[in-house]
Amino acid sequence: LKQIHSSKAVVSTQSTGEIHCPRCPSKICLADTATLVHCEMKMSRYKVDAPEEEVVTKFWMLTSLMAFENIGVSHLVDNIKFLSCADCEVGPIGWHDINDKTKFYIAAERVRYSGNN
Repeated sequence: LKQIHSSKAVVSTQSTGEIHCPRCPSKICLADTATLVHCEMKMSRYKVDAPEEEVVTKFWMLTSLMAFENIGVSHLVDNIKFLSCADCEVGPIGWHDINDKTKFYIAAERVRYSGNN
């Protein structure tokens, strides 16, 4: 996981449905707890048939680790902690820069939704 671009994120919308793990039924976060933002991050693959790395540009941002219903956090790698499903350990589905304690990012394309997202 490597940050490519650290400009200010552009906020566009709140989540209106629950966000779930892409593999298992685990709930990552509840509706209205995340904000969709646009920023760039190079992330390693999480599916076998995906490219080794990809640039992800859409993320759900949560402002506290306590806002998650279910999330796993990896060891530190270059000031970044990877986020994964705490139940089935699929990931990375997101990231957190330890230098900013108020921003936790979940890749919008690496999760499932229920409700009105």
